[in-house]
Amino acid sequence: MVKVAIAGGTGGVGRAIVDAFKDQTTHKFIVLSRKENPEFEVQFNAPVVKIDYSTPSSVQKTLDEHQVHTVISAVSLQFQGQSDAQITLIRGAAASSHVKRFAPSEFGIPYKQKHGEVFPIAAFKSAAVAELDKTDLEYTLFSNGYFMDYLGIPKFKSYLTPVLVGLDIQNKFAGIPGSGNTPVIFTSTKDVGKFVVASVGLEKWNRKSMAVGDRKSWNEILAIAEKITGTKFEVHYDSVEKLMTGQITELPSHRNLYQFFPKEALQGVFALFGLWFDSGDFNFEVSEEESLNELFPEIQPISIVQVINEGWA
Repeated sequence: MVKVAIAGGTGGVGRAIVDAFKDQTTHKFIVLSRKENPEFEVQFNAPVVKIDYSTPSSVQKTLDEHQVHTVISAVSLQFQGQSDAQITLIRGAAASSHVKRFAPSEFGIPYKQKHGEVFPIAAFKSAAVAELDKTDLEYTLFSNGYFMDYLGIPKFKSYLTPVLVGLDIQNKFAGIPGSGNTPVIFTSTKDVGKFVVASVGLEKWNRKSMAVGDRKSWNEILAIAEKITGTKFEVHYDSVEKLMTGQITELPSHRNLYQFFPKEALQGVFALFGLWFDSGDFNFEVSEEESLNELFPEIQPISIVQVINEGWA
């Protein structure tokens, strides 16, 4: 049994991880938050601890007061300030007399330098890894591909904001990136939470911890969605040339997002994702040693067919 602190535990991915910790009794856990959150504590029946991310010493103090052994970070990394907070969290954990392990906020693909050059979030993730390399902390990078939840929201239980790419099942509309034939790894946030909790009990962490819920191409997913809904979709394909200009086919659901996420910015991000879907970046290799599916065969991840059935049948 160890004590785990979940940073960003009130966010989308973080809440799924909190749910998974609530479903077990082996490890104790706390949720780290910049401010007290009694509503969250009541709603999720999870202990919230206020933490000051301004200095490593303030972080260290909180972690040591609660005798935290493992830190799981699921903080949002949209902005520089959020990245700075995670770096401070790493430094505070490294200075702690109790913390031995740290999992930074990854939960995507194994990012490389080329991703960080065009996608700030990837650069923030790489900065965290570089900071961890300066410490004696044991760490692992959780990779799970694209979140499967998006294919079933809103009926499929998820804490993620429904920002869709590729398929808009509700409106029977598809904007497929590239050829649509390249396999893509998908994993639900619920299964990510299960794998994270199981990993806490491992005697040794690999540097990479990879989960695969399902592996299907966008064309295969389109066929599944059409079969389950009994409807032929309006289908558009975005060529690599179009994606390289930062443009994608607008999904009907995107129009509701522009007040929060300007159209040009949203299209730019999803065009990058489209290029990475088509080039196979979301179809990364998983060695037996790094595979969480192999390490924990008792965890049977939900499939894309199940998610779309639950969401749209």
